Amino acid sequence: MPPIFFTHAAAGWLALLGLVVPLAIYLWNRRPGRVVRVGSVRWLQAAANQRLRSLKPEQLLLFLLRAAVLGLLALAVAEPLQLLPVPPARGQVLLAPGVTAEAITPVRPLLDSLRRRGYELRQLADFRPVSPVRPWSALGLGDTTGQASSRLVIDTVLAAAPNLWNTVQLATDSLPGRPLVVVAPLSVASFRGTRPALPATVRWLPLPPPDSSRWLVAAWQPHPDSLVVLLANGSESAVAYQQVRVRRPAGGQPVEGNWGGAEIRLINQNELLVAENGRRRTVPLLRRAPRWHLSHDAAHAASARVLAAALRAVAPALPLRPRLAVSTTEPAPADSLDWLFWLRDAPLPARWADDASVRIWQEADAGAKPFATEFQPVASTETSAIVRLDTVRQLAAVPVWATAAGRPLLSWQPPGRYRLHTRLDAAWSTLADNPELPALLLPLLLPPAPLAFQPDSRQLALSQLRGPIAAPVEGIEPMTPRRELAPWLVLAAGLLFLLERLLAARRNRAVRATAAVESFTAQRQPV
Repeated sequence: MPPIFFTHAAAGWLALLGLVVPLAIYLWNRRPGRVVRVGSVRWLQAAANQRLRSLKPEQLLLFLLRAAVLGLLALAVAEPLQLLPVPPARGQVLLAPGVTAEAITPVRPLLDSLRRRGYELRQLADFRPVSPVRPWSALGLGDTTGQASSRLVIDTVLAAAPNLWNTVQLATDSLPGRPLVVVAPLSVASFRGTRPALPATVRWLPLPPPDSSRWLVAAWQPHPDSLVVLLANGSESAVAYQQVRVRRPAGGQPVEGNWGGAEIRLINQNELLVAENGRRRTVPLLRRAPRWHLSHDAAHAASARVLAAALRAVAPALPLRPRLAVSTTEPAPADSLDWLFWLRDAPLPARWADDASVRIWQEADAGAKPFATEFQPVASTETSAIVRLDTVRQLAAVPVWATAAGRPLLSWQPPGRYRLHTRLDAAWSTLADNPELPALLLPLLLPPAPLAFQPDSRQLALSQLRGPIAAPVEGIEPMTPRRELAPWLVLAAGLLFLLERLLAARRNRAVRATAAVESFTAQRQPV
C-alpha cells in the first residue's frame, strides 16, 4: 500500500479532541426517571425490569457513529496525502503550436520510431507550459482505431506566432530530466529575443519550410484610376519586396493580379480586404508619402548621422518614398509628421508627446551607465557589442530587441513610443557597423499590421539552436505524485452523519412509542 503522511498533523490531533463531546453526551446524558404510582412493591420491581430492558444497543451504535464522524473530520483537518508510485521518466515529443498531422509527413518515420521507443506526444502553447499526453493516433501513428476525441488541438483563428524560446523553456521546467524532442518549423517569426540556456536533453526536429511565401504589405493610390501594391516575397534566406501597379477597381470588386493564392478586394476608399485560407485582414490604402523629421543636438550628432543613413537605406523598400528632414532645430508645431526621431537631451515637447498619431523614436540619455553585453538579431550571424546601456525599466514597456543579458535594447510603449536603450554612437555600441540595421528598422517603419500576421518564411540557422546549455541541477529527484485524501474523508463523514440522523430519528420514534405503551399500561394497573 502506498505510504500516507499528514500535512498538518498537529491540527489533526487538536481536532481529535472533539471526541470528548459525544463521549460526555453518552455518559452523562441521563433523562430524569418518570414517577409511576403503584400500589405494591411487586409492580415497582416489574417497572424497573422493563426500564432496564429498554436500554437497547442502538445508543452505543449512535455513539460510535458520532465518534466516527468527528474522527474522519479530524483526519481531514490533518490533510492526509497518499504517495503514489513515481511514473517512469519517458521521453516526450513536443509539437509546436499550429503543427498539424499533414505538416509532419516528411518526418513521420522518425516520429514513428520515437513512438516505438516509448516516447509520449504532447503539444506546446504560449498560454500553458505543456499539454496533457495526446494519443499517437492523432498523427495517424500506432493504433488508429481510436475514438474521435484522439485529435490534436489546433488553433482555428489567426493566432500570433509563438515564441519557441519561451515555450520550450517552460516545457523543460515542467518535465525535468526527460529527453525532449521539439517538432517545429524554424521560421524566424517563431523565435524572439535571446536564446535561453536549455538542458542538453532538448533536441530539435525541424519541419521543412514552404518553398516560398507571398503576402501583401501595403498599398497606396498615386492616381484616382490606379493602385500600387507592395508585395513581399519570402524565402528561407531573405525577403524581397516588389511594387505592382494595377488598375483601381470599383468599390467592392477584387483587385486583378497574382497575389499568391490570396484575394484582394477594395471595400471602401481607404481600405483593402485581404482573404487567404479563410482568414481575413484589412490593409489601409495610403494616399500620401510619410513625413519623417530627425531632430538632434550636438551630443547626439554621431547617432543622428548613423540613423539618417539607415533611414535613407530603408526608404526605397517602403510603399511610398518618405520625406525625411534632418535638422538641429525642433520641428514646427504645425507640421504634420508620421515619425519624429528625437535625439536630444531636452524633454519631448508636449505638442508631440500628446499626439498619438505620431510615432516617436528616442535614445538613451547621458545618464546611462557602462554595461557590457552583446546583441545578435534573429536569423543573423552578425553580433554587435553594447558598451553602455540604460537599464532603468519602464512601466508597460514591451521589449522589441533584447540583448544577450536579457535586457531590452529597444522597447515600445503604446501608442507608438520607441526607446533605444543605448546610442548608435561608436562610444556606446557597434550597431553602426552592423549591416542588419536597416533591415531591423524596416518592420518598424512599415504600415502597422496585425500582431497575428507574421508570414515571414525566413528560417533560423541550425547553428543558432546550439547555444548555451543549462547546468543540470544535482540532488533534485522527480516530483512524487500525490493523492489528496481529505475530500474523500469529508464525503465519508457526510454519509455517516446521514446514517446517524436516520438511526437517531428511528430511536426517537421507538422511545415515544414505548413511553405511550408504558403510560397506557400504568393507567390500567389496579391501585
